[in-house]
Amino acid sequence: MNKEAMGLLLLASCLVIAELPGSPGPQPSAADFSTALTKMLRITWTTGPDLPQGFQDSSGGIVDNRLVTVDGFCSGQTKGVVNKPGKYPRGFLKKAWSLNLEVPESGWQPLPDFPGTPRQGLSCISVKNKLYCWGGFSYSAPFCYRDGYELSRFHGRWEWNSLPELPWHAAGAGICAIGPKIYWMGGADYDREKFYTDSDRSGDTKRLGARLLVFNTESKEARWKELPSCPGTPRWDAALAAVNGKIYAIGGATGNDNPSSRYCTVVDNWEYDPARHVWKRLPDTPIASGNFPSGRIVFENRYILLIGGFQYKNVLEPSGTPRPPFGSVFRHYRHNPYDSDVFVYDTLKNEFGKADPLPLNNNGPMTVLQGSQINLIGGETGGAVIDGEYFGHHPDLYLIGKISSSRP
Repeated sequence: MNKEAMGLLLLASCLVIAELPGSPGPQPSAADFSTALTKMLRITWTTGPDLPQGFQDSSGGIVDNRLVTVDGFCSGQTKGVVNKPGKYPRGFLKKAWSLNLEVPESGWQPLPDFPGTPRQGLSCISVKNKLYCWGGFSYSAPFCYRDGYELSRFHGRWEWNSLPELPWHAAGAGICAIGPKIYWMGGADYDREKFYTDSDRSGDTKRLGARLLVFNTESKEARWKELPSCPGTPRWDAALAAVNGKIYAIGGATGNDNPSSRYCTVVDNWEYDPARHVWKRLPDTPIASGNFPSGRIVFENRYILLIGGFQYKNVLEPSGTPRPPFGSVFRHYRHNPYDSDVFVYDTLKNEFGKADPLPLNNNGPMTVLQGSQINLIGGETGGAVIDGEYFGHHPDLYLIGKISSSRP
């Protein structure tokens, strides 16, 4: 074992906790979204130019002031879709598009195809005007992916280049960046039978959904390095965000490799200090909900936005024990299973609140903040009508949220 590996092993061993700390929050569980949480942000929602087609589970970021979306999946829904021929073809995508945020009326422009296998659930983040993408899953072998790619734009020309692979297969991982460093947490392995977060499909990579990696985009020896794992529940589809040099992991879901044999909501939340290599437990999510977007989801370098999501039939405790969910989520369409909530976590006051909800139910939409503008793409909606236009289950929807005020 080399010195670096031995050092990481010793560092991880310092964080072994005989008994996990309970949630320290002064904030009790909330009865429902509408009445029990303080309103921290106001958001006005409008639609932007429709996407070239409907899809869910894409990822992307902003490059050269262009909003980029990569890959995804469309279920091929046709029921209820009127006057949108060709908008909902079934299949996994390897397509990419961009929208010039200075002239959005110019519409979505095609980019060079993603170089890897078509997929959904990849994780992307933009750093210094380049987009970095890894992982994802599809219904074809090997089902879950390790490969990574970088998208850049130079003199008006877009180009993809290969990146070092992840140490293991992962989809739906949390991703964020601090300066030139990209942080990757959790995710799930997949073998077409089920999703795995407690380990990978072979059982060799233990606590897959709790592992933390870092990738330095400025290093000449650029490769993934492992950091101390999160002590909490292994998860995927969690919100990972960076604020003031700290990393926050909020919510998410488990695979179905747990005692309940079902997907479970994750409510234990954590803060990681990269300078000290220390994890600290935060208040639990006051309403059992998860499947939040990750990455550029922070407003005013303080508020983490937790958009949409889903409440599963069980919550999984960090101990591995399932229990019933708690709290009532808000749904724009009451009989649609996906959530319309926009929860907010105030990193300064260490408490949860809310913002104006979405105008539809949406699970896991791609979300990228730029200043006070939320750019929300696609997702899983169950269908919705906005401004008289019907959008399908995996919608051709680009939604813009304008944050107009915040709590002192």
